[in-house]
Amino acid sequence: MPAMNKLFCKVSFLIFCVLFISVPVLKAQNSPLSKVLTLSGQKQAARDIPQDNGIAGVWQKLQKLQTTASALHTQAHPDDEHADLLTYLGRGVGARTALLALNRGESGGNVLGVEFFDQLGLLRTEEFLLAASYYGLDDLYFTKLADYGFSKKVEEAYKKWDRQKVLGEMVRVIRINRPLVIISRFHGSERDGHGNHQAAGEISQEAFRVAGDPSAFPEQITKEGLRPWHPLKMYRGGVRVNEPYTIELNTNVYSPWLGDTYKNFSLLGYSFHRSQFGGNRRIVTAPSKQYYERLQSRINGNDKETSFFDGLDTTISGIYNLTGEPAPQEILPLLQQVTAEINNAVKGFTPDNTASILPFLTSGLAKTRAALALASGTPEAYFLLQIKERQFEDAINEAAGIFLQAVAVPSATKDKRGMYEPEPVMGLAVPGRQFKVETILLNNSAAVIEPQLIKLVAPEGWAIQNSPVIAGPLKMNEKSEMNFTVNVPENASFSQPYFTRNSIQENQYTLRDPQFENLPWSAPVLRVSASFLINNQLIQMQVPVQARQSNQPYGYDSYTLKIAPAIAVNLFPAMGVVPKSGTPKTINTKVELVNNFDSTIQGVLKLKTPANWKVIPASIPFTFKKAGEKSSFSFQVTIPRVEEKTYTVEAVAMANGKNYNQGYEVISHRDIDQSVLYHPAITNYKGIDVKVAPGLNIGYVMGVGDEVPAGLRQLGAKVQLLNTGDLAGGKLVQFDVIIIGTRAYAVRQDLNTYNQQLLNYAKNGGNLVVLFQTPEFVPDRMAPYPAVLPGNSEEVSEEDSPVTILNPNHKVLNVPNKITQADFDNWVEQRGSKFFSKWDPAYTPIISTHDNGQEPQQGGWLMAKYGKGYYTYCAYSFHRQMPYAVDGAFRIMANLISYGKK
Repeated sequence: MPAMNKLFCKVSFLIFCVLFISVPVLKAQNSPLSKVLTLSGQKQAARDIPQDNGIAGVWQKLQKLQTTASALHTQAHPDDEHADLLTYLGRGVGARTALLALNRGESGGNVLGVEFFDQLGLLRTEEFLLAASYYGLDDLYFTKLADYGFSKKVEEAYKKWDRQKVLGEMVRVIRINRPLVIISRFHGSERDGHGNHQAAGEISQEAFRVAGDPSAFPEQITKEGLRPWHPLKMYRGGVRVNEPYTIELNTNVYSPWLGDTYKNFSLLGYSFHRSQFGGNRRIVTAPSKQYYERLQSRINGNDKETSFFDGLDTTISGIYNLTGEPAPQEILPLLQQVTAEINNAVKGFTPDNTASILPFLTSGLAKTRAALALASGTPEAYFLLQIKERQFEDAINEAAGIFLQAVAVPSATKDKRGMYEPEPVMGLAVPGRQFKVETILLNNSAAVIEPQLIKLVAPEGWAIQNSPVIAGPLKMNEKSEMNFTVNVPENASFSQPYFTRNSIQENQYTLRDPQFENLPWSAPVLRVSASFLINNQLIQMQVPVQARQSNQPYGYDSYTLKIAPAIAVNLFPAMGVVPKSGTPKTINTKVELVNNFDSTIQGVLKLKTPANWKVIPASIPFTFKKAGEKSSFSFQVTIPRVEEKTYTVEAVAMANGKNYNQGYEVISHRDIDQSVLYHPAITNYKGIDVKVAPGLNIGYVMGVGDEVPAGLRQLGAKVQLLNTGDLAGGKLVQFDVIIIGTRAYAVRQDLNTYNQQLLNYAKNGGNLVVLFQTPEFVPDRMAPYPAVLPGNSEEVSEEDSPVTILNPNHKVLNVPNKITQADFDNWVEQRGSKFFSKWDPAYTPIISTHDNGQEPQQGGWLMAKYGKGYYTYCAYSFHRQMPYAVDGAFRIMANLISYGKK
């Protein structure tokens, strides 16, 4: 037997070396594991956290090695997940854990900033990845489906998405990840509330049944190369203690390697859904029990279980019992030896010398590779052994304290720098330009490692030169440094999401690059790959190349390197309105240029407008001297009489013989990676029939961030954003109207502090308009007359819901614009949210609307006379309509701000 083991070790090592040399990136996107274990070990998206490193990190990787247990958790949106379940399974049980969200939460609210719709989807993806780091999640998946807003009925979800598409997306992910168990977050019935939630619960159950059927979605098999997969058990959450359940799970148990309970540690991760919750975190000090019902099973099971994996042989030696495949000759003794080596590593683990278990781990890896060489004819066992191979490498790298880093720096950066010199920083790389990448491979253990190859992995056509690698084995605290010179080709693609859509009205993304389908992001454009020998086993690590940016006085932030144009052109706003009138109208058009060019660049900026529009000046020269600079430019555009149609204005920057007419938003917040969303440098101006009182001076209390002020300016009003000083002691009487923006009471403490000042403003003759608020706004205390805004306040999610005008003679519906039911046509995403449920007779309801099957809702737009002035609560979604130039929303807003004027 020892001789056989040596033979298998040599064979597996030679096979591995041949594969490594012939395919420089062993885990490239066309690898069998390209979409599995994407967040564990060699992370390409989720951020590292302390609990994944050192003693705690090694111990948790040993837990992963001991089991083949795996689970897929399904849900609808970011933030739906049972975070404690995932954390307990991944960090406590050692199971391979994955999560599938049907969408990225594009149509939710945002308490962090101004990102909405597709920008918000990118932000929430990054937040989810950070949360996933805390859960210890191995994989995070999304479908191509976009969040279109709240649904009260599952039928709307299927109408928007197409039921078969939802099913097909979920089946694909099951076939990719091949989990033993599926755990649905949702019950799959009307009790789930949100129609998207119910769809996720229903489809999870059907996907479990059909994912193993080759006749279901056969193109996934014939065209995508996937294999059918039958998960073995299906559970659902959302079960109450007084209902039938199979598993009772208490997750508020203490984990010594986390230093907290699984429940509380998961809540720390969950708090990074900041755009939704503002970072709030609860602490639980009592047992936290959840109940799960087993709905389907392909094995015999008891009515009550202690684990989701009861009845399943999840040992290494039991792989073939699990898959049901015939075991090749001689492989079972190898699997037993792999198990023995893992057990030896667990027994031999010591906190003061994690490298002491490396001989067991490298021997276990060698035997796993030998088993892989025998298992090629049994694809399911082969898949599980590939998982083990990756997990062995991850455990070895952590036990040895291997550190691999690659940082992009400007090409002129000197190689040797003093301890106290500022670190070189770099923003976005540019096609046609050169930069350097500084790499370090550091051995932190007493074990000797032998570097074999350090290389950059780049798209085809990139020119990369490297300095000589420091030869020889690396002992403790020794490193191998290597610098690369990178020339980005002129035709290099910009870094952007692999998924896109032309309009928020589209409920499904199209894919720029289908190879990354269902992943959070595409692979980083540039990665460093290092291979080295430990105990004669070839180990590989791969990490993204990062760019360092200064964030003083907090040091430096690192982001995944991205490619962008030399000049980005941002034209504001993306959509606008021009009131229809008989006289020419002059507007100021703002253009922001962002320079990514790493030296002096000069050019000219121009606007392209319809033929009879006049632009002053005709062009504006610009000069930038270093990357990272920005400049804003203004053009006066005189517009003649417009018709009720759309007109296009385009900004073009000409420099270095090229035209730049594309801009982008960088979505960047604390603790998460940056993402970039591109858009053409175009404004579509829409001529609309709208009148507004002349010379209006508006004060706006910004809440979570919206584009309503920009829309007000397009109506010809002067708008001032009110700060704390303005609310505390400013002369509010100067404003014809003051508007309190969406969710302002939730995020503006100064608004709560000085709310009485605003009420006094209205009482003394002002016009105070409050847009939709969450329950932090308590009308009984914060409005002039009693009203109720409950925690479960009503909303009308169907943007085409029927509208009834309750008081057609009310002045607000007639001056200066006659508001009719036609003004509620072509709304986007929703009607409104957070309606009053009860109100004092002093309030007059203006309109009524309702979703299908809902009672008529009159509490969304209420107006009252208050002293000499006026008070309005209007929870209709102007923050969503005005950025998309919805005619009726502008006409209604024009009447609101003109109210009380002659």
